[in-house]
Amino acid sequence: MSARPAGKDGAADSTTAVDAGTERWVVMGRVGAPFGVQGWVRIQTYSSDPDTLLDYERWWVRSAPAVSTTRVSTTSRANAGAVAATMQRPGARRAGAARATSAAGSASAALASSEWREVEVIEAQGHGSGLIAQLDGIDDRDQAALAKGIEIGLLRDDLPPPEEDEFYWEDLIGLDAVDPQGQKFGVVSGLLEAGAHDVLVIDTPGRTAAGKPLQVLVPFVERHVGEVDLAKKQVVVDWEEPV
Repeated sequence: MSARPAGKDGAADSTTAVDAGTERWVVMGRVGAPFGVQGWVRIQTYSSDPDTLLDYERWWVRSAPAVSTTRVSTTSRANAGAVAATMQRPGARRAGAARATSAAGSASAALASSEWREVEVIEAQGHGSGLIAQLDGIDDRDQAALAKGIEIGLLRDDLPPPEEDEFYWEDLIGLDAVDPQGQKFGVVSGLLEAGAHDVLVIDTPGRTAAGKPLQVLVPFVERHVGEVDLAKKQVVVDWEEPV
C-alpha cells in the first residue's frame, strides 16, 4: 500500500499536506461506546467485512455532520439476489498492534472539528461483529465516551477498485438518471440497503406537499438498471412506478 501525505496539522517532518480541495474521503464507520477503562472504543463498520479497516494503516476522523455522508458499501446489479459486495483490501491483514505512519491530530481534537484529521491507530482488532480500537488521544473511559459518534473515513484514492459490475455507492450518487431513450428524469441522491439488493434513490423534478424532491426508489438489478457510465455521469433506468 502506497503511503499518503499527512494532513495540514501533521508533524514538522511530515510530507506535503493533503489538499482538502482535491482529496475525497469515504466514510468507513463510526466510533461507538467505550470498551473497558483504558480508552478503547468499539467501532461500528459500514463495510460488508467488519475487518476491512484493519487492512489500512491510516484512519481519518471527524465529528459527524448533521447529514450523513456516503458510506463505503459497494453494490452489484449482476442478479436480482445480489447483496452488497464485501469490500476487501488485497494482501495481509493487520491484526494486533498497528501504528499510522504519522498523525495529523488526535481523535479528541476531531470532536470539535468537521474537517477530516488523520489519527494514529495504536491498536485495533476484531471483536464480535465489529472492531475495537485504541486511538491516539483517547486515554481513558471518559475520553472514549466523548468520542462516541466520530466518523471514521479513508481517502478514496486508497480504496481498491471495485470488481467488475460493482460500484461504490459514492460513485453512483449524483449521476443523472435517464430512461432507455436517453431522457433525463432525475438524479441519484442516495442508496438504501434492502436485503436481497440495494435500491437507488432518485430525486425527480416533482415536489412533495412539503416542498421536498419527489423520490423514486428503484431496485439496483439488471431488470431495471442498465448501463452505468461514470464518465458521462449517468445511469440508464427502466422503471415505472407500481400502479
